[in-house]
Amino acid sequence: MSQGGRIEQGLAGWRALVRWLGDVHSTDYLVAKANDFRLFTRIALLITAVFLSTTVIWDHAIDPVNARHTIRLRLIESLALFVWLAASWNDIRARLARIAAVSMPLVVSFTFILVLSRLQNGAEYGIGGFLYFFIFLPFLLVGQSIRFAVSSLACITVFPMVVASLGVSAGLDWGIYNAYVWMGFVPIVGIQLLCEYLYWRVSVYRRHVERLAVTDELTGLANRRRFFIESERILETHRRSQRRLSLLFIDIDHFKRINDTYGHAIGDAALCHVAHAIAPDMRGVDLIARYGGEEFVVLMPETSHRAALIAAERIRRAVRDTAFDGWPDGERALQITVSIGVASYRPVAEQTPEIDTLIQNADAAMYQAKQAGRDQVRGAAEPPGQATATFKGGAFAPSRAP
Repeated sequence: MSQGGRIEQGLAGWRALVRWLGDVHSTDYLVAKANDFRLFTRIALLITAVFLSTTVIWDHAIDPVNARHTIRLRLIESLALFVWLAASWNDIRARLARIAAVSMPLVVSFTFILVLSRLQNGAEYGIGGFLYFFIFLPFLLVGQSIRFAVSSLACITVFPMVVASLGVSAGLDWGIYNAYVWMGFVPIVGIQLLCEYLYWRVSVYRRHVERLAVTDELTGLANRRRFFIESERILETHRRSQRRLSLLFIDIDHFKRINDTYGHAIGDAALCHVAHAIAPDMRGVDLIARYGGEEFVVLMPETSHRAALIAAERIRRAVRDTAFDGWPDGERALQITVSIGVASYRPVAEQTPEIDTLIQNADAAMYQAKQAGRDQVRGAAEPPGQATATFKGGAFAPSRAP
């Protein structure tokens, strides 16, 4: 490989690393990671707190005479972990939880230095005890961002040298200390990065599977399952605030004839054609989905019945006026058209919107449009007993509700 090729390959690798670091520090990724590791972090903190309370056994093994002077300090270490546990109980990424994740290990490190100062030959025998931070801390911080975890580990590594400058060192040999901790720091960080990469791979796969579970594979729109999940959330907000909303039920005209005459491949192309024609007319808050077969639904929050009829008419024209180039060679180009039914919810005392009712009413209005000749918009009665409305020739035309 030429030098230029190696440079380009190196730059490509660097760009991939930058993208990866951006991905693993995105808000959605970190929220999902915190949720996944919330229970793990709780249990790990509890285990570590219990472990710290039992280290008096280690103190007694080193210096049976003075070990009794370290019991209170060991309890303080254990208490620090319980404080961290309490601060992160609900959300391990909360501000207070992250403050505890930095400060409580420092409390443990400080008290450990005091323990060593009270034990005869404590600095000589206990210097290896600092390696316990490299054993426990990476697990306790696994739910945090990799940047936060590595920074916290670096902070706990240099902390004993900082407090030594203030006169609290327990007589530690800093040459031996640095040999111990920095030899451990580098490989532990490498393992942390590897674990982060593995979790990222799992999260990418999970997002892909979740997207497939709620997305119509053919059109790329939301599928029926996602529509019902999201629509319930939207309806609930409208129930509380008593705001209007509307639903469009869209059906491709003569779709069975297209499938029977030209085959399912052309039918699939027609579905994509309609989906692509609908999407540009939708707002960001609108929920559009393939409901099944040749049917599409659009839930339009904060939309009056008349505004929904106007939006439906735009969609009808967009589908009709957009040329479909999916016909077989030599076939006469036919227009693809849709019939659309519109149903709306208007806040009324003691009345709550139900998605099944809206779909049922919009579906019934769509069938009226089919019976009236197709390629038109028909609105359901709003409220029951009043006149419905239809779009014909670009203008509203009233009709009586059945």
